[in-house]
Amino acid sequence: MQVIDDHVSERIIHNLGTVVILHDLQLRAVFVNEVFESVFEIKKEEALGRSPMEFLPEFDSKHKKAIVSRLRRTSESGEESCPHEFTYVSPNGVYRYLSAKSIPIFDVNNRLTHVMSVINDLTHQKELERINVTAAKFSSFRDMAYTLAHEVSNPLTGIKLGLATLYDSLQLPENIQVLDNVMKDLERIKKTVNSILRSRRGLPNLKKENIAVLEDILKDIMANLTRQIANKSIAVNYNLALDDRYVFIDRDEIYQALLNIFLNSIDAITEEGAITVTTFIGPYDPNAPASCQSLWIRVEDTGHGLDPEMGGYVFTPYFSSKPKGTGLGLSICREILKAHNGKIEVRGEAGRGAIVEIGIPMLPPSPDR
Repeated sequence: MQVIDDHVSERIIHNLGTVVILHDLQLRAVFVNEVFESVFEIKKEEALGRSPMEFLPEFDSKHKKAIVSRLRRTSESGEESCPHEFTYVSPNGVYRYLSAKSIPIFDVNNRLTHVMSVINDLTHQKELERINVTAAKFSSFRDMAYTLAHEVSNPLTGIKLGLATLYDSLQLPENIQVLDNVMKDLERIKKTVNSILRSRRGLPNLKKENIAVLEDILKDIMANLTRQIANKSIAVNYNLALDDRYVFIDRDEIYQALLNIFLNSIDAITEEGAITVTTFIGPYDPNAPASCQSLWIRVEDTGHGLDPEMGGYVFTPYFSSKPKGTGLGLSICREILKAHNGKIEVRGEAGRGAIVEIGIPMLPPSPDR
């Protein structure tokens, strides 16, 4: 039988993809493999000759004590430990989930000489589990929304017909205006319910619209948010592009997306401030051909801004920085933009407001232009 030399064995250990640390009976590290350096972000020279209490950073004293306790039990009992999961924050601030166990090492005379730590990085696995749980929650939400939409659809139709019957009996112009707004809101709810029912079947309701439709959508949004805007003394400014160009959109879904964005901006402004809406025609992204242009809608506010730690979660369903928030507003916006083959981008700094941009692909200009 061919014997594997020490060099080959060492290369195998270095390329396992698992952290290996060999400790003497005083729990000092006498060997670490290359994976140790990449996972713990500690140089080999800083670990050798020292115990974990000495070379691990001060991420959590309880975890360090648990690690040393696990190693000591193995050195005293000569038995392999159970897996021990713990979190680790590296010197550079990288957060990891790790799973370790201790294995006793005996010499040819069956004497315990060393304790080996074998540590697996579970960070990617944990992230996949988190994503799967979130996806399952979102799927349950969509099922619940579909059921709710199905049950609400019929009574909405009855309410609308009843109000239409009363319409002619109202004489005062201001009463008719109030009823007009109620009818519009009911129509939007009805269309929203229908859009949920359509989404279950995967049937988008996109229509060719001139980009001027954005002005009408924004007017409708402002009519609904008049009180909230007035209560906080918020100034709303517009800079809308004028061009005889067209997009394929579902008007009601774009209304819903912009309404969610406006509500976030209003929530972000404590008292007094401004919301600026700008529309412009630009490339879909920096690498897109010049012919691939989008209608961009930018909503900029002077609110509390975006916490850098929260930035990566703004589109995560059920995640919200607001105590009573559902965490669904921007995730729904992203789903709406996906249905339009568009995109949504959010950026900002803490204390300096936030900017939300949505891009909707434009139809090519008419040949006669």
